[in-house]
Amino acid sequence: MIGVNRKLCPHDHVCPLIRLCPVGAIAQGPDGYPVIDHDKCIECGKCVRSCPKKAMWKTQARMTP
Repeated sequence: MIGVNRKLCPHDHVCPLIRLCPVGAIAQGPDGYPVIDHDKCIECGKCVRSCPKKAMWKTQARMTP
């Protein structure tokens, strides 16, 4: 599962990871924070490796419906 650490994310700009995601699983939420669509996310980790503020994280656990 991919997540966002809101304490590290500067949500006052357009998140550059939105365009980086190969499957379009990241969107900008109304509060400015990136939102992960876990149904679309393939957990490639590209956003985790590329986040300039290290605000994205990945765990081995998958969300269950």
